[in-house]
Amino acid sequence: METSNVMKQNQHYNLNSTPQLTAIQKSFSYVQKAVEEHRTKFSSTDIFFIVDYGCAQGANSFIAIQAIIKALTQKYGLTIENQISVIYNDLPQNDWSAVFQVVSQSSVTSLASGKSFYQQILPSNTVQFGYTSTAIHWVPKKPCNLREHCIVLGGKSSAEELKMWSTQAAEDYRLFLQHRSSELKEGAVLVCVTLSRNSSNDTGNLPSYHNLYRSAITVLEEDELLNYNILVYYRSLEEQTDPTLLKELNFELVCADLHLLPHPIYEEYHSKNIDFEEFIQKFTEYVRSWSESSLISCLRKDRTKEEQMKINENFWNEFRNGIRLQGAEPFKHNPYRSYIVLRKI
Repeated sequence: METSNVMKQNQHYNLNSTPQLTAIQKSFSYVQKAVEEHRTKFSSTDIFFIVDYGCAQGANSFIAIQAIIKALTQKYGLTIENQISVIYNDLPQNDWSAVFQVVSQSSVTSLASGKSFYQQILPSNTVQFGYTSTAIHWVPKKPCNLREHCIVLGGKSSAEELKMWSTQAAEDYRLFLQHRSSELKEGAVLVCVTLSRNSSNDTGNLPSYHNLYRSAITVLEEDELLNYNILVYYRSLEEQTDPTLLKELNFELVCADLHLLPHPIYEEYHSKNIDFEEFIQKFTEYVRSWSESSLISCLRKDRTKEEQMKINENFWNEFRNGIRLQGAEPFKHNPYRSYIVLRKI
C-alpha cells in the first residue's frame, strides 16, 4: 500500500498546490494538441471516457478536466458533453470527500476510482482521453533505503542506490504505460505532465529536498532518518520517450518537451505581494502538503501520538528556519516537468 504517497488530508493539498496548478495551466496547449491528434471513431451513443490518473484532492484536476472538455467540444461540438464520463483516479486512502466536493459542480458524469495507477483501472479499449499531472513521479514501493539523503537524486546516492531506484522507476513507468495502453482505444490519446530532470540531473527543486533532509537530521533518530525516504523519481525526457518502449506498448509519440516553470509562491514574494515571512509560511505548507506523509511513515511504531505530533511540529519549524537562513532565492523554481502527448496505435 502506497501510504507514504498520500497528500495531506482535509483539503490541505487543494489549498496549497498552486505550483501544481501552474504546471496544469502550462499543459493546456498540449491538451489542445492531443485533441487535434485524437483519432478514435465513436458514435453518438458511445460513452466518452476521460481519466485523470492521480487526481489528488480534485481542485487542480477539475481545472485540467474542464480544459479537456472545452477542447473536445470545440472539435466535436457541444453535444459530446452528454456522452462524457470522467473518472477521477487516486489511491484508496486519498481524501475523496474533498474530490467529491469539487466535482459536484461538474456538468458531466463524474466517477471515482480508488486504485493505484500502476494497475489497470478500466476495462480494455474503453478510454478516449487519458491525463496525468504531477503524479507518476511517485514510485509505489521503496527499492532500498537511502543512506545519506531523502531523495535518490539529491547528489548523495551511491551507484548501487541510483541503479536500484532507476531500475524500479523504469519498471514502474513501463507498468503505467502498459495498463494505459490496454485501457485506451486505438487512436485515443494520453497527456503526461511529469516531474522530470534535465541533462545535468537537476530537478529544479533540489534546495527543497536538501532542506527537508536537514530538518530530518535535526529531529529524527538514526533509524528513523534511514527510513526517511521520499518515494519519488524524476525521470528524464529520454527515459519517458524511449522509442523501443513506446513501440512495444503500441504508442506513438506526438510531442515531448521539458519546461522549468516559475514558482508562483516565489513570484508572489518577488513582486512584493507577500513579505518574506508570508513566503516562508506559504512555501512550507506547499511542501508539507505532498511530503508530510513520508515523514509520518518513517517514525517508529512505538512512538505515542503525542510524540509523533511533537516531532512533526519540530520538523516543520526547522524547515521554516532553513528557508529563513537561506532566503527565498534558492526556492524560486517549480520542478522541471516533461510534457508528453502519446497516441495509442
